[in-house]
Amino acid sequence: MTTLLSIQNLHKTFEAGTVNENHVLRGLNLEVKEGDFISIIGGNGAGKSTFMNLLAGALFPDSGDILLEGKSIKHLPASKRSKEISRVFQDPKMGTASRLTIEENMAIAYRRGLSRGLSWGVKDSDRKIFKEALMELGLGLENRMKVDTQFLSGGQRQALTLMMASLVKPKLLLLDEHTAALDPKTSDMVMDLTQKIVTNHQLTALMITHNMENAIQYGNRLVMLHRGQIVVDVQREEKQHLTVQDLMALFHKNSGQQLTDDEIIL
Repeated sequence: MTTLLSIQNLHKTFEAGTVNENHVLRGLNLEVKEGDFISIIGGNGAGKSTFMNLLAGALFPDSGDILLEGKSIKHLPASKRSKEISRVFQDPKMGTASRLTIEENMAIAYRRGLSRGLSWGVKDSDRKIFKEALMELGLGLENRMKVDTQFLSGGQRQALTLMMASLVKPKLLLLDEHTAALDPKTSDMVMDLTQKIVTNHQLTALMITHNMENAIQYGNRLVMLHRGQIVVDVQREEKQHLTVQDLMALFHKNSGQQLTDDEIIL
């Protein structure tokens, strides 16, 4: 498989040279193949959010490189990466504009990464595309395209955000704890939709999650961060037979630290 994303010796320190200095990422390396769906877990301070922000362009590394299809993007701001990298946040409200309708939100997503002119509106040809995309969700939103997104439930908004993130196929989809703010039943629904969208659209995705069972169940690869480095990287067949206890044992073996329950690393 072709390498899509290459993370090379990434370092990131906050408040360097002060008493509060925090060296979060410590030479992180990762090769992501086209079609990978990688779950990323780790405890507070492991570097998950910092890593995601570096990939999205919200932060820049102190050293190391981020190569997308062999080209360095480490100095590109988020706005310059938006056409190729989509991101779904934890808060469902962050993915949509509350006072715009479903179809208006989708129109913005459909033009992601393009220069914006003075014209505004949703074309009939666009509506057909949006309706077909919404039907894939199976939530009936294709019949509510004139409704403002503020009137949708959290699960509906997150499902819509997922669809918007893949409407123009990105090279990389970042899922930043995108089910953490949802109740268990809604979280399961969104995770099933996530798997469906990633599979049907043949996306490459990285997903931060605090749910170890989801990390094991979804995707073809699981990565665990600890103190700014990868300590576990389990793929394909090995991942399919993994249990939470197996994961904790791998963490202990590779990090030298003992866990008594999954809450310690999450």
